[in-house]
Amino acid sequence: MMKEKYVSIDVNVSGKLVELASAVLMDQGSCGILVEDQQLDTFDVPDTPLVADKDYILTAYFANEDPVAMLLARLTSAFSQMPVCAAGAISLTASEALPQVDWAQSWKQHFTGFQIGNRLIVHPSWETPRVEEGQVAIEIDPGMAFGTGTHATTRLCLEAIVEQLESRQRPLKLLDVGTGSGILAIGAAALGCDQVVATDIDLVACGVAQENVERNSLVDRVKITTEPLELIEGTYDLVVANILAEENIRLKDALIHHLQPGGWLILSGILKEKEPLVSAAFAGSEMVAIPPRSQEDWVCLVYQLQKVT
Repeated sequence: MMKEKYVSIDVNVSGKLVELASAVLMDQGSCGILVEDQQLDTFDVPDTPLVADKDYILTAYFANEDPVAMLLARLTSAFSQMPVCAAGAISLTASEALPQVDWAQSWKQHFTGFQIGNRLIVHPSWETPRVEEGQVAIEIDPGMAFGTGTHATTRLCLEAIVEQLESRQRPLKLLDVGTGSGILAIGAAALGCDQVVATDIDLVACGVAQENVERNSLVDRVKITTEPLELIEGTYDLVVANILAEENIRLKDALIHHLQPGGWLILSGILKEKEPLVSAAFAGSEMVAIPPRSQEDWVCLVYQLQKVT
């Protein structure tokens, strides 16, 4: 059910920090973001390039559940953990509550079907795709959760997953950390992964993901859970984490702990400027890196956990 009211938070930020700020806001539960006169849905790059040294105002909308002071404190804390956000780099102000907005319907203006690799087609419920022999189609409606596949981070992950599933030793068990709409988990299951566990700490995201799993008749293969990564049992052939760079670093040990020997780790949600930090954190004899892939300002890193000899 849609919330009755929303509160908006204005974020004053330079153009070079707009993408990072929007990612933080979405991670903290924002259900829609505007950057001045542009629509910024975290899935598509604005038509007019942002000027790195120009100041912009991002307006982020949140369901009016917690006191505004508490929301501001939570956002301030989240931004303070970003080394690039030096004192004064980002400022926050709150507005009064606003009437409800049908964000789920608004995605229809920005999301259309597309293909990843030779076999995977992703489409929303309001489109009927053309599916050739040997291809599979998955139906994804993002609602108020991150992940249509059009954003560079999600697309990079999908491409890396498809590449692994088309290899000779395709992964049979996958763990999706920060699943959002469930697109990565559903795509992997549709392409042949036998067992997929998808986790997200956001209850709204898990609800959307579960609906998408049921819509694609993959309940027997995909389990959606709110359990934190540290409490999930078992090891997996493939672990995917499409989250912020800092979260990838924080969860490093837990991510590696959930890998089978010889298993693959896919990390995304990483701005190019943060790639050295993540690469340094995961450097070590047990993890073998393959050349990273990138799109726009985002990078996807892929590692294989060495087998014990």
